Amino acid sequence: MSNVFVRNRNETDLVFLVNGQNLQVELTKYIMKEKFLPKKWRYIVGQNIISKVDELMDNIIAANSIYPTTEKELETRKGFQTMAIGNCYQLQNKILRIEKCIDSVKINDLSIIIELLNKETTTLKSWKKSSKLIK
Repeated sequence: MSNVFVRNRNETDLVFLVNGQNLQVELTKYIMKEKFLPKKWRYIVGQNIISKVDELMDNIIAANSIYPTTEKELETRKGFQTMAIGNCYQLQNKILRIEKCIDSVKINDLSIIIELLNKETTTLKSWKKSSKLIK
């Protein structure tokens, strides 16, 4: 049991990782449901979205695996963080595209995914800003 009141608790440092995994799962489940994305669209659009969210997670994991003790390591880590943030914006664009192109895709059905994506972008930016050398 924690002795800290719920209102005084802060998010953990790895919230970007957990949130990214949740985003990956929710997007994959959404893309694979016939109700939302018909089979004829999955190969053209769905596969691309799933590979982009996988790329996002790959960049997050790569950045998180680097414990920067030199300037070069710090720059490498920030490079992966920048690519992950870019992946978020690319995903946002792809989601807007399917919403505009496919009649069965409704913005209300995407609300959880949009919320996760916005939170992921924000937490990744904060993580990048707080990156510094570990002594």
